[in-house]
Amino acid sequence: MNTTHATPGEQSLHTTKSVDGLSRTLTKGLTAGVAAGLIVLVPVLILQLSRGIGVVPEMQLAASSLMGMAAYEGAAGLILGTLLHFFVSIVPALAYGLVASRLPVVNRLAWIAGPVLGLIVFFFMGIVVLPHSAFTTPASVSPMPYVAALLIHMFALGLPISLIIRRR
Repeated sequence: MNTTHATPGEQSLHTTKSVDGLSRTLTKGLTAGVAAGLIVLVPVLILQLSRGIGVVPEMQLAASSLMGMAAYEGAAGLILGTLLHFFVSIVPALAYGLVASRLPVVNRLAWIAGPVLGLIVFFFMGIVVLPHSAFTTPASVSPMPYVAALLIHMFALGLPISLIIRRR
């Protein structure tokens, strides 16, 4: 029976490296998520403003998933919607960072993996999250067109996440 044992110092060093690696991965994911959350706002807000929908209703739209129509009645919907917007960019970025740290091929294929991440987020939100939420819109606010939303998720959310994580 061939058994090897690490000395206490070696075990501590391995644990420290693991914690440092996880910390770096989480930091990369958080950074990528916040950056992608900001990046994705640009085309979303341009598109919504061109359709006559302001910045505030766009954030309230996100909050309606938890608050229903009450999201459109004041600042609470704007604040919650903004927090939810960044939550939806940070969580996938953290998950992507963890996968990329374990599977180097994901980082090598960031130009493909990022848009795939965007597709996953888009369909997860559309098939799992929104149908099981209180999501609703008043007549004056319409959700973004399907194809535009799909492309924004792929290239303004997923791609920046993958490229930021690969670079860092």
